[in-house]
Amino acid sequence: MSSSPVIELIREKLDIVEVVREYVPSLKKAGRNYKATCPFHNEKTPSFTVSPEKQIFYCFGCGAGGDVFKFVMDIEGLAFPEAARKLAQKAGVEYGDERSQPLSPEDRERLELKKIMKAAAAFYHKELFSPAGEKARLYLGERRVSKATVEKFGLGWAPPSGKALMDELKKGGWSRDLAHKAGLITEREGGRVADTFRGRIIFPIRNQSGDAIAFGGRVLDPEGVPKYLNSPETPLFSKRRTLYGLHEALPQIRRSGRLLLLEGYMDVLGAHQHGVDWAVAPLGTNLTAEHAGTVKRYAKDAVVLFDDDRAGIQASVKAAETFMEAGLYVRLANLGTGQDPDEYLNDNGREKFEQVLAEASDPLEFRIGLFFKGRPSPTAQEKAQAIGVLLETVARQTDEILKSEWVKTLADRFGVDEESVLKQLRKAALAVPRVAPRRDAPARDPMPQLERGYLQLLLREPELIAASSEVKPEYFSSPLARELFVALTELPPEERGNAATELASRFPEHSALVHELAVADLGGESSPERDAAGAARMLKRFAVQRRVKELKSAPMSPEQLQEYSRLMAELKSSAAGGR
Repeated sequence: MSSSPVIELIREKLDIVEVVREYVPSLKKAGRNYKATCPFHNEKTPSFTVSPEKQIFYCFGCGAGGDVFKFVMDIEGLAFPEAARKLAQKAGVEYGDERSQPLSPEDRERLELKKIMKAAAAFYHKELFSPAGEKARLYLGERRVSKATVEKFGLGWAPPSGKALMDELKKGGWSRDLAHKAGLITEREGGRVADTFRGRIIFPIRNQSGDAIAFGGRVLDPEGVPKYLNSPETPLFSKRRTLYGLHEALPQIRRSGRLLLLEGYMDVLGAHQHGVDWAVAPLGTNLTAEHAGTVKRYAKDAVVLFDDDRAGIQASVKAAETFMEAGLYVRLANLGTGQDPDEYLNDNGREKFEQVLAEASDPLEFRIGLFFKGRPSPTAQEKAQAIGVLLETVARQTDEILKSEWVKTLADRFGVDEESVLKQLRKAALAVPRVAPRRDAPARDPMPQLERGYLQLLLREPELIAASSEVKPEYFSSPLARELFVALTELPPEERGNAATELASRFPEHSALVHELAVADLGGESSPERDAAGAARMLKRFAVQRRVKELKSAPMSPEQLQEYSRLMAELKSSAAGGR
């Protein structure tokens, strides 16, 4: 992690708890630390921990951890200079140009990718208003997309020729390799390349900060396939983590605590154009646990409104269940007219549209309504089959009160015994697959618990480092524990207050372990000084025992025999002192 007087000043002026709470409103005090469900992976039991003393965060579930800069980098997908500039503005500190800061290769690449994406977005937008973009403008006009909406979302046009964008980028000095890495050009047979988007209306896909990180393209040629095309996965863009329109919708979502999930680009444009500015869409109809985790940072309630057709209804139910598993309250709406949301808004206006949203049903009621539609008097077998399917939705509900009410609803609506429904629910709960976090859990460190505990004491109470002079590196059996201990003792006194951050910076491959040790609850009310002194004695005793065992494993020279006698006397003395 980069460090400089400016960076240290930003760190001093900002409280990581307050910064994190802007993204994770559920953060609550728990002893010396603050806890919440992790914003980086889907979980039910809070394992995300923020330490105000150490000014670091760590998740015991997925291993994410770091200081306030790392948190903003991870949660917004920013390079270090971008996160530093954002935090500097919050702290009221002047931050210089990123070129004056040391950049990692990853940071440098991300910044260059964002710049080339910005250049591509500007090119597409310019082309929309060129003579060649007339067909695209006519289409947008037919869909009643206003000029203000075009500007707000930065819509564009990709010329049908295979190299218009690449030629433009070459003029700006951009390399073919970078354009390929950004997903702007695609390799074809024979090593030739072509623009990824050709003859398509362009929808810039932005991150939460408003940077273009990918593009979506709608083909105008009726024979063109696919109808919609998205950028490939890149270092900037992950389809399963990105929601279209989130940047534009965030202000209203934060204010209201609710989010409207629609199906596609045009739906989002139409909603925002009519003042329904809390609408977003997944890039395709599949909502992922990662999407739900992102939404959960800002909203508690969600409404899902997809197309009226069979595929749209199935996708909306699946999206609702994903939201439920993430702990959100969700309702499902249906226009019932066969129209897309933007068409409905154009024909009926915002007031009627919002009335549809207000009448949205919870997922169970929505599915029950679908079952009884056209089936006023189901047979006993049809009831049993339907309840079995509906209980899959009930089993995914994380709110136990709602789950109990849903059991009553099922029993009442189907005219069956509530206890029977409960028995079936227990079976259904066992059959429901649980979504595991995609991030790998941190591997357990093999170092002995005593050595972990001693390092933890030093990281939690850095003033103890000065009193550890009698502890020798060879007391540690774990090479990693030895390395970390030596690094801690070598820290200048003025840096020991940020021992965890400094150590994580020096050992990036072990940063998760360092952050875990620094924020883990020590438990009990004992004295850290007394605990450290006791641990130091035990470290020495175990080191002596290891050496004695080593000496006894082979014939000893006179010098080794003398060392053995001395160590045995030392062990007896320490044992006597402990009685």
